[in-house]
Amino acid sequence: MIRRNTLFTAFLVAGMLGFAGSALAADIVIINKDVANTGLNDTSPATPVGGNAGVTRGEQARIVFQFAANMWGAVLKSSVPIAVDAKFGPLQCDANGTVLGSTGTNGNIRFTNAATAPAGVKLNVWYSGALGNAYSGADATPTTSDMTMSFNGALGTATCLPDSGWYFGLDGKTPAGQSNLLNVMLHEMSHGLGFAGTSNLTSGALSQSSVNIYEYFAYSNTNSKAWGDLTNAQRKAAALDDGNLVFRGTNVVAEAPLALGPPPVVKVTAPAAAVGDYAYGEASFGPAATAQNFSGTAVLGVSGSDSQACTALTNPDAVAGHVAIVDRGTCSFQTKAYNAQQSGATAVLIANNAAGVIGMAGDNTVGDVTVPTVMVSLADGAKIKANVPASVGLGLGNGLAGTDANGNVQLYAPTTLASGSSFSHYDTRLSPNALMEYAESSDLKGHINLDLTPALFKDEGWQLNETGQKLLTCDTGVPTWIPGGIVIGANVYANAKTIAASAAHFGIYRTSMLTYAANLAAQQLITAPQASSLNACLSDAELQNQFNAWGNGLPDPSVPTGPVAIELANGVTVAGQSGAVGGEKLYSLVVPAGARALTLRTSGGTGDVSMFVKFGAEPSTTAYDFTSAHAGNTESVAVSKPSAGTYYIKVVGVQAFSNVSVQANFVP
Repeated sequence: MIRRNTLFTAFLVAGMLGFAGSALAADIVIINKDVANTGLNDTSPATPVGGNAGVTRGEQARIVFQFAANMWGAVLKSSVPIAVDAKFGPLQCDANGTVLGSTGTNGNIRFTNAATAPAGVKLNVWYSGALGNAYSGADATPTTSDMTMSFNGALGTATCLPDSGWYFGLDGKTPAGQSNLLNVMLHEMSHGLGFAGTSNLTSGALSQSSVNIYEYFAYSNTNSKAWGDLTNAQRKAAALDDGNLVFRGTNVVAEAPLALGPPPVVKVTAPAAAVGDYAYGEASFGPAATAQNFSGTAVLGVSGSDSQACTALTNPDAVAGHVAIVDRGTCSFQTKAYNAQQSGATAVLIANNAAGVIGMAGDNTVGDVTVPTVMVSLADGAKIKANVPASVGLGLGNGLAGTDANGNVQLYAPTTLASGSSFSHYDTRLSPNALMEYAESSDLKGHINLDLTPALFKDEGWQLNETGQKLLTCDTGVPTWIPGGIVIGANVYANAKTIAASAAHFGIYRTSMLTYAANLAAQQLITAPQASSLNACLSDAELQNQFNAWGNGLPDPSVPTGPVAIELANGVTVAGQSGAVGGEKLYSLVVPAGARALTLRTSGGTGDVSMFVKFGAEPSTTAYDFTSAHAGNTESVAVSKPSAGTYYIKVVGVQAFSNVSVQANFVP
């Protein structure tokens, strides 16, 4: 699993009461808290990328922020707007680590009275302010935002990992070495929505003597007790009990087989004493470890009197061309990998000095690592080292990666407490990598897959939109989300609002949305029936409604306004018109000022048609200014002293018709 920089999170707590309310799609409101010319208001020029049309760094960051808000807003239901204070300024970036983002909740809610508590809530359990408000149907703290989110706006600049940087695209196509801002924002917003514990992990004490709704489902397999039933000392130990702290929500457990696959393992095939599958954690630096680049004969890398590889290896001839096994301790993981690489190692296997395995972050204090690096546990490392040389490679094990024997999903509980990361994340063992693991993973596709996070929110009590995603009132037929975390419908909604807000006029919105829908179908992200129903919501009329609601309302200056129609020229016959029973064809004619008379005709061919005419708007069979309805195809409407402007003519098939001619004549 590829790891990058730690995602830290902090939380505040307050107590409120509320009453049950209705549930609608959530409106997540982003409030820009940066000052002029900084962060979200940075005016540094930027090139549009990956569906993000922003032309400055600040504008691009704002677009990503709103996209993340629209994604989660589509998935979750709430009648109460969720307010988010947003910042994009410098955060920690030094030898001790780089913070990509942080989130603080600005008030949690607890319901204590069974007589007044909303239906479904758990009494005396803390809820995030956003979820508590959704339950009660009212904002308990209307003058205070529900969360504060900050992201490292300095990333990629001269003062913070200049060779890295943010990817502002919305399409999941993150270049190597960059961090996907949308993934990180979706991650951090999840914390503010309720994916976090509030206990003091240093002492084990509960926040204000009660669990929160996330902790309600946490369980210690070692103690066979729920988090709230542990003593302070047991909670303190459970937060460090790697592999034995799990989330037992029924939705998360049920959806784990849909989101997770077999665990990746180091496979040892010889000698016989070491044969087996060994779980591993992967480094954030260097290339991703694969079956193709991590295989061969493993040998022990020696550096003087130990095998920690904190200095140049003293047995380079033995290591060259092989997988080097070295021990954790004393120096950074990246230093060990670099020294093994310098001795010719093709890959690096680090034996932990504690139980379990962890993902390994880089420190950027040595040269680039170009070989894959993984870690096995203390016990597994000792077994392999005792049997070198050994034949090693990567493969898949049995079961689901990141679950216990009962299918419960493991929470992150490294043996050394990681402030802001321990407990409030899924474990690094999950595979594929999950959005809510403690660190960013390069293979995340949060724009279309939120994996097990919606399931956890459902366990906590959030209502989720489980029908077809709507664009205003039109049902696209594309599910907002499906169990396992696929969120194509939410992506449709977020893209529609983003494209509309950025489009200079309606024509751009129309073209962009039709192209977007075609790409979804081409990538097989939607089925053929879904593509058909989505396109029905992308008719010109529906698109115009969407653009009026979400865009700047400007028409395309190169396209005539009004309904899309076949344009007629004065005195020119349009022949060969055909249609089915009930079929409709729309025509338009622009009449100049001063015209004395107007005549509209249909004639010839077979079948039976009727004609409906309206000035300035599309007619229907029940709403029109003029009509002609006779047996056969000979219809005629005459208008004396017509108004200057556009007349719309609709020809409707009473019976199937073919080879009908349509003509319009006005007398100047």
